[in-house]
Amino acid sequence: MPLPLPVILWLSIALIAVSQVMILRSTVRAMRAAASEQARRGIEWAYAVVPVIVLVLVLVATWDASQAHTTRLELEAKASQTSAP
Repeated sequence: MPLPLPVILWLSIALIAVSQVMILRSTVRAMRAAASEQARRGIEWAYAVVPVIVLVLVLVATWDASQAHTTRLELEAKASQTSAP
């Protein structure tokens, strides 16, 4: 039996959140260990934070699409029930 879409989405969100926290933690550790200049730190943070922002936008779009799909299915089900003799 396949998992419902909201369950898959929430599992994905949890896994992405854990992985992004690990990436940011690794970035902080690497910057502490390296004596890099300030400009380089900004680039390193950009490489760590930009994917987080993009993933959040993708997940929000996915959630909106799944909600629209669910709403459409419910409306179609109601319409088929009312049109049946």
